[in-house]
Amino acid sequence: MAGSTHKGPLTGHPEFDSLMAAYADELDVDKAEAIRQQIWDKFGSDGAVFISDMASFSSTSRKIGVCHFLKMIYRTRRIIGPIIEANNGTLMKFDADNSYAFFENTDDAIRASFEVNAAIFSLNEEFGLSEQIYLSVGIDYGRLLLVGDADYFGDPVNTSSKLGEDLAVRAEVLITERAIEHSSFQIPELAERMTARISEIEIKYVRLPMTEFSPV
Repeated sequence: MAGSTHKGPLTGHPEFDSLMAAYADELDVDKAEAIRQQIWDKFGSDGAVFISDMASFSSTSRKIGVCHFLKMIYRTRRIIGPIIEANNGTLMKFDADNSYAFFENTDDAIRASFEVNAAIFSLNEEFGLSEQIYLSVGIDYGRLLLVGDADYFGDPVNTSSKLGEDLAVRAEVLITERAIEHSSFQIPELAERMTARISEIEIKYVRLPMTEFSPV
């Protein structure tokens, strides 16, 4: 499951980690279910998940060198963080060349993906080919465990990760149909509707190539 990369406790959030430890250790079925329900009552939330990935990071860093791409990750993070915040999102974390954000409003997540890519395109104009940055973004909406601003877990996190990291190519935003349904976004005629099956899970999504689509 996509989520925390911490060792030991899942998030570093004392209450959440304490409840999860109790849930993991409880052998009584009814008591375990009560703890599970308590976890969802306390941390359950509905919203949009935004996960971005730097396209071609692994292959290109092997050719040019990891220091070069750590520099590019640094540049990218300076762009992503403020745009997430400006669009009412919460930046949950950065992990290598990925970013993870949560939005209560799906329109805000979609708008942030457009603005991030526009800012990346603008930055690319200042550099040569070896310095070019391209992002792929996955966006989904649904019920998840939102642990403050420490981390999040759930189906929309997994799906957004699959879209942003596995299915999207550079300069693409992939948005699930259910995220579209929870937004006022009008799908442009050029957008492709796609269906993918990954790990026995069917994902219906819309493909938006940012090189072709520049929303106002």
